[in-house]
Amino acid sequence: MFAVIYRAFVYPHLDEEYRLHWKTIVEYFTTHCGAIGSTLHKTAAGEYIAYSRWPNRETRDRFWGDTATHAFDEDIQNVIVKLKACLDMSKPYDEIEMEVVEAL
Repeated sequence: MFAVIYRAFVYPHLDEEYRLHWKTIVEYFTTHCGAIGSTLHKTAAGEYIAYSRWPNRETRDRFWGDTATHAFDEDIQNVIVKLKACLDMSKPYDEIEMEVVEAL
């Protein structure tokens, strides 16, 4: 399994909208792109942390990131833009990528 962690602060008045867009994107990636799923957390400080799960790095890279070769439908592109508009970019974070090296 390959997991990608995303961190972001969301404008408080866009909290519900962000969650709705997140669900739509997760459904698309699991239905059309081979993702295993995603989990969304919210910290006490209001930071959202999401991690997406993929069977391997190659599958994830084919659909997302700098080396993606897949073109998204216009509808999902619009949802991604709307989700990004919910983010408070004055508090940006880089994505964190991790590979499972051991699991017990």
